[in-house]
Order: sequence, then C-alpha cells, then structure tokens
Amino acid sequence: MLNNLCLKLSQNKNLLMLLTAGLYVISLYAVLSERLFLFSLILAIISIICIIKNYFPIKYIIIWNLLFIIGVANTSLRLRETDELLNLAPMNAEINGTIVSIPQGINEGKPKFFFKADNISFDLFKKDLKNEKVLVTINDYNNEYKLKIYDSYKLKGRLSAPFKAGNPSQFDYGNYLRNYNTYAVFYANSLIKIDNKLTLKAKALQKISDFRERILSIHSKYLPSPNLEILGGIVFGDDAISPPKEIKQSFVNSGLLHILAASGMNVAFIYTFFFWIFSQLRINFKTSVILSMLTVIIYTFMTGLGASIIRASSMLLFVLIGKLIDRDAHSISLLSFVALLMLLYNPLYINETGFQLSFIVTFGILIMSPVFSNTKNKFASFIISTVSIPIIAQLWVIPIQIFYFNNISIYSVCANIMSMPILMILSFGGFTSSLLSGISIIADFICKTFDIILNPLLSILIGISDFWGHLPNSTMQTAHPSIFQILLYYGILLSIAGLLYKDFRHKYKKALLISFAILITTWSLTLLPIKSSNVEITTFDVGNADCFLIKTIKNEYIIIDTGKAGYKGSKSQADIILLKYLKDKGIKTIHSLIITHFDNDHSGGAVDVLKETKVLNLYVNNNKHNSYNAKLIYDSANKYNTNIIKADNNQIVYDCKGLKITNYLNKNKSNDNENSIITLLEFNKFKMLFTGDAGTMSLSPIIKNLPKNISVLKVPHHGAIGGLNKEIIDYLNPKYSIISVGENKFGHPSFYTLELLKNTTILRTDINNSILIKINKKSNTKILTYDLKRKKYIPLLKNK
Repeated sequence: MLNNLCLKLSQNKNLLMLLTAGLYVISLYAVLSERLFLFSLILAIISIICIIKNYFPIKYIIIWNLLFIIGVANTSLRLRETDELLNLAPMNAEINGTIVSIPQGINEGKPKFFFKADNISFDLFKKDLKNEKVLVTINDYNNEYKLKIYDSYKLKGRLSAPFKAGNPSQFDYGNYLRNYNTYAVFYANSLIKIDNKLTLKAKALQKISDFRERILSIHSKYLPSPNLEILGGIVFGDDAISPPKEIKQSFVNSGLLHILAASGMNVAFIYTFFFWIFSQLRINFKTSVILSMLTVIIYTFMTGLGASIIRASSMLLFVLIGKLIDRDAHSISLLSFVALLMLLYNPLYINETGFQLSFIVTFGILIMSPVFSNTKNKFASFIISTVSIPIIAQLWVIPIQIFYFNNISIYSVCANIMSMPILMILSFGGFTSSLLSGISIIADFICKTFDIILNPLLSILIGISDFWGHLPNSTMQTAHPSIFQILLYYGILLSIAGLLYKDFRHKYKKALLISFAILITTWSLTLLPIKSSNVEITTFDVGNADCFLIKTIKNEYIIIDTGKAGYKGSKSQADIILLKYLKDKGIKTIHSLIITHFDNDHSGGAVDVLKETKVLNLYVNNNKHNSYNAKLIYDSANKYNTNIIKADNNQIVYDCKGLKITNYLNKNKSNDNENSIITLLEFNKFKMLFTGDAGTMSLSPIIKNLPKNISVLKVPHHGAIGGLNKEIIDYLNPKYSIISVGENKFGHPSFYTLELLKNTTILRTDINNSILIKINKKSNTKILTYDLKRKKYIPLLKNK
C-alpha cells in the first residue's frame, strides 16, 4: 500500500514539488529552531528506508538530501549573532551613511528607516564600517529635511541593542531585525544632510518616491482625509501615507486591514482588469498576458518595491510565465516552486508573517476555490468567486492570525465580501489615474476626474468597515495556539478539500473520513483546558521596573505593578509583555491589580491593563494622588467599573485554599517610594515579600508583622542603596532574592545591596530574564528562568 502511495506521489508533479519545497522549509526550521541534529537524523533514517524499500527513485532521494544541505548552509551563512554596531552598543555616537528604506511614520513625527552606516564616531574616535545596517528612529522630527530613500545624513544620537525578548510571548525585536540583516537600533536627536553620489538604482527609486508624493499631493486637492490615506494605501502601499488611528482600528476590527496596504489582492485586480482590457481590444492571448505582466511590474515599482508586493508580484509573474509555456498556471507545483525560489534567495523570509500569509492563503484558494467556481456561466462564476474566495481565505488565515495577533475578526468574511467589488474598482481606478498622471500636463485633470468616482466609493468602503468594525464583539480574543494545533487544523482543511472533489472522494472516501475523524477528535482534545493546581509567580523582565503575575490554585490572577508607560506615544511594557502573555494564555479577568505607588516604572501600564482585561479590584496607596498618571488610572478604573481600594495595614487581598495575600502600608510618608504598598504572599510554608520601592524607612516599622525566614524577597527599589539593611536581612533571612532591574543611570543594583544579599541566591531580570516560581500544595518549590534561545522556562540549576 505504501509503495503504491509513494509511486502515485512521485508521478504527481503538484505533490512532488510541494514535498520538495516542504523539505527545504524543514531544513530552514531545523537551523532556526536549533534542532538540526534531530531533523538530520530523521531525514537520514527516512532516506535509508526509502532506498531499501524502493519507495522513491534514488535520484529524488539524492536531490532532497542535497536540497536539505543547501537549506542548512544557506540559512547558517545568513545568520549572525552580532555585528560591529551591536558590539559597540550602548553608547552615544555619530554615524554617517545612507537611508536604504522608504521612511515611515513621518506624519506621526517619528520617522523610522533602515540606514546603511559607512562610519561611526565616538569619544574622538572614528571607525569605518562595511555593509552594516541599523534601524534609525528620529526623535522630535521637525520636517527640517525631507527624508528620502538613498539620501545621506550625519546622525547624532544613541546606539542601542534592540530590547531583548526576556519573557514568554514577547515579540523578539532582535530576531525580527535579523531578517533584514540588522542588529542594532539608533535613536537620533539631530541630523544633517550630506552630499552623496547616487547610483542608477538609487536615482530610479528616488524618482519613484517623488512620483508617489506628487500624485498623492494632487489627489489631496480632491480627496478629504481619510479617503486620501486609504487610496494611498491601496495604490502605493502602507508606507505611502498613514491613515488616522481610529480608521486603522476600524479596519482591524472589521478584518479589512489588508486593504490599507497594497497586497497580492491588489496585484491580482490590476492584472485581471488590464488583461480583460487587452482581450477586449482583440489582442492575442500571449501578447495580452505579456502586456499585463508589464503592467504588474510597473505597479510593483510604483509601490516602492515593498516586500509584500514583491512576493505577490513574483508569485503572479511565475504563474503567468507558466501560462505562456502552456503549463498548469494554477497548480500547486508552480506555487511551491515560487516559494522555493524566494527562500533560496533569502531563507529568512520564512520568519515573515506576510510571507506565511501570502503562500498559505494562495495555497488554500488554489485547492478549494475550483470546486465552487467550476461553472461555464461567467457571471455566475464571478459571483461565486466573490463570495467563496473571502471565505476560503479566512478559513486558511485564521490559525496564523490567532498565532501572531490573538484575535479573530468575527465579521471579516461579510466585510470582505461586501468590499471586494469596490476594492476592484478602487485598485484599477487608483492605479490607472496615477499612471496617466505621469503626464504632467493632464495630471490635475486626470486626478480630479477619477476622484469624482473614487471619492464616494472610498466613503462606502469606510462605511462598510465602520459598520462591521463597530458591531458588538466584532473581534474575539483568543489564546495562543501551539504549532501542533495549527498543523491539525490544516490537516482538517485538507481532508475537507479532498472530500469536496468528486473524483478524489470516490477513490479515497473511507480514508478521508477516517483521517477527518481522527484529526477533528485530536484537535478538539487539545482545546480542553489543562489547569494547574500550583501557585505560580511570574517576575516579568521589564528592565528597570516592576511587574509580577500571581496565579492562584483556583486559576485566579493577581498583578503587582505594570512596568513603564510607552515613550512618546509608543506602547507600554504592559502592552508589549504582560498583556501579550495574558492573551496567549487566554486570561481575560484579573482578580486584583496592586499598584505599589504611582511612579512610572511601576504604574505606567496600569491603564492598558484596565482597558484590555476585566480587573475586579484595584489597590492603590493613595486614592487622591495628584499626579497625571494617577488621575489617568483613577479615570480608567471608573470607566471600566473597577473597584478602587485604598491599601491599608494587614489588609487581606486574597485568602483561599491555603494561599493568603496581605497588604501592608507605612502611612504618612512624604517620600512616594517609601509609601509603596508592601505585599506578603503565604502559601503553606512558602513565603514571598513584594516591596515595590519601599525601603528601610517603611520596612523597619512593620518588620515584626512579617514572618522570619521567608522563601523569596523581591528586593526593594531595583537594588538601590537604602532599600535594605543588615537588620532587615537578618530578620527576613530570604533563601532567594529577586532584583527586577535593567539598563539604568542610577547604578542599580548597588554593590552595598548585593553585599547584603550575598548569602542568598540572587536572581536578576537583567541576567536571568523572566523568572517563574512554582509551588505545589506540599510547598515544594521549583524556580525556572526564561531561556532566550530555547524560548521557554528552564530549571534554574540548568540555566548557565
């Protein structure tokens, strides 16, 4: 039976090419996941079995093994742990170089772009660099210079390493930048333009950028905001002009966000329209295809050669080349071949969400849409395709969307079906008007004429998004799925696809039904919640700040502090780290949020936590604090019906099944740090003291209320001088000490504090990353720290 299956596989070009591309993808994953030995061993065993049993021709086995080796070599050569700039960080410096990506975020006053650095100067020393890139963010941009790709600048500011992903669920910014051969970030405070000699490529891309800006400037005379921004996104890509935040959020909720960035759908629309026009002009088939291909290439250049457009255009162009040489242009083999070519060019594309979405959605449409649109009536086929394609796309995109974004747009299918005909016209009209506007003498007339039609359509599109995006429960928050669950889900879809095809169903009905039953049962079992009876305490790595999460036996959750607020409108640490973790775990309700005091490094993310979760109780050290941050927190708590409770001495926060959490407060202190809420957690024999920024002035008066010989001490004020003294340490006698600390200018933790704690096991978030403590009912304690490479917690003794 297996021999017959392998024989049919080797004779089916679609499945054979899919298997070949899949094997190459596995080689990339083997390197990126650091499981090369395991996958190599598995491949060797399978290859030997296939040779012995004669399952596949030996030439195929040789090709597959060579491809695996090429994938490993290609990926390994591209991966570097560091570069010269990262080795120098952190430091204040001056860098000279050239902008090598289209600057984004200019309208928000915070431009960001990739910058090829030629040299770096610091402390009267100058160092020449070779092919080193850095991601630049300009703070307080005042439009003094019109930033353009391939212009050269002298930048002054701070060179830094990307924020490390020291927590589970946290986005690894360093790994993301490595996909673009970039390892460091630079925050520029000033810039000076310098002359440079442009290459032919640089001149061409600058001309394209100038052309885009000129066309958008003409459209702005006749299109109001946000219609202008939406047309700019559809025609020129998401780096052209940013829509207002409320519009972007509406499109997120309705599942139409992809419309705001030129994508594969726009490429398909452009090709379809122009191929139809050329066909109506009675141009022969091959010439029409070639002309349409040229149109797609022009469109790709007009968008500024964005990554998503290059992917989509490459895919379509290879399909069309297949058409020209009379091959099956809709085959899985052609799609697999395009994926293989792109990953051979840059194996790190595999990490990009856009790449994954492009190919998985196209794959789903290719195998499922022919079943629904197989009719001779062209109008009926158009209507069926308009309805079925968004449904198929949504089915195939859901796992990846949940994996990365933890949400589902409930009405996405409806919104996409309604918007698709409008988007077709907008794509064609926007591109055609922009193309014709290249003739300066008629540019204004063309834009004005086209905008008479496009403007109401854009308003209708916004109306569709607002309608579906503002319905109750338009988005649903979901837990983070495992890779195993995603594979099971796609297995279910493939079983359904097989059952949809009459010929396939007739031959393999029983096998498909059995496979479907096994897959759906296994997938359903993985959705059953597995609840732990341990008490768990997570110390998040939030730099020189505090953030803790306590899980009770009853799987209720208590948060102590929330890290820092975002810098100048950027996301808070709670949003990036804590809330992402809660979403991945499917945690939506918080029993209590304790804000030890209102310093930014402790309360900066409280508003986000109150907004994104259901917080039942909010404990504060002062319910009439006059700081701006405190007022925001009070207002948010009232808005979301959270009970505000002023902390007090011996105040019970939680008491259930042996777990008791008690607040202490040393009142009437003018020093806000010393007025921090002190929290004691007791679970049978295990005891942990959380101190906020309270020091000896607060701890000494209440020390007799606290137990001796505690298990864990959260060291006050990030290990600063004045947090502890010998008397307090001798009394508490902690076994472990946790210091929540990061890069800072205050000298935290102090040598004096570290000397006081020398008889304890010291854990630091800047060294050990996030720390997880698990305590069972017998008070057996397990301490784990987060391993950056393995992306998981490992026992403390095994962490080097």
